[in-house]
Amino acid sequence: MYYMDQDSDFTAVLIISACCRNYSFILGKNGAMHDMFRSLLDLVFPPRCRLCRRMSTETVCTECLEGFPKINGSICRKCGKPCQRSVDGCRDCTGKTLHFSLARSGGSYAGSLKEAIHHLKYKNGKKIAPYLAQFVSDCASDLVDNVSAVAFVPLTGYKEAKRGYNQSRLIAEELSLLYNKPLYRDLVKVRNIPEQNKLGLADRSSNVKGAFRAKTQAPGRMLLVDDVYTTGSTVSECALALKKMGASEVFVLTVARTPLDGR
Repeated sequence: MYYMDQDSDFTAVLIISACCRNYSFILGKNGAMHDMFRSLLDLVFPPRCRLCRRMSTETVCTECLEGFPKINGSICRKCGKPCQRSVDGCRDCTGKTLHFSLARSGGSYAGSLKEAIHHLKYKNGKKIAPYLAQFVSDCASDLVDNVSAVAFVPLTGYKEAKRGYNQSRLIAEELSLLYNKPLYRDLVKVRNIPEQNKLGLADRSSNVKGAFRAKTQAPGRMLLVDDVYTTGSTVSECALALKKMGASEVFVLTVARTPLDGR
């Protein structure tokens, strides 16, 4: 029997989806021909979870969502790192100048959560953003009540154009709608820098110095959203840029946190 691997399967889905869109343009989205092609697509290639490829009508299936490794228990009250006991500062943030008031993350950057973020960033997985926003909303609810607006870590114009979107903005937009908070769009990246994940941990802070700027007044307390927290250097520099334009406090919320050694 002929077998399609996942990439071939996905490519075929894109081709047939394009056919459906073309027929939709000609006959209208509610036309009988469109419905027929949609039914054919579902019959030949049943909807599947983007992560595990099991059949599912959801972009991310329940099993994958429930498998996201949540951060529970004791944490560092400053940066949100899981600790053996609650502390005001852990090894990762003590002695550092961090310009945000506190940071929280929904889960560990591992397993199905890591896979979801990877799909969102590198495999045109824009439809995954609402699921990640919902996942992190438990953390957001503790931070968002007293904020005036939701901001997001920006990309350079070139990188955003190349990817087609900013994954952190997609998550921030969902949270903005969920909590009825305005979205602050005027935090920008003003210079190209080497990617943080290509550098050693010790080099990340100096790499992002002066890389961000807020173009307009930043209102009061702000929630700053990003996908992954590693050393906190990027979100700290963004928080500084917001404070320079009037933000009184910045709270950081990320979907995931990269586990680092030490407590």
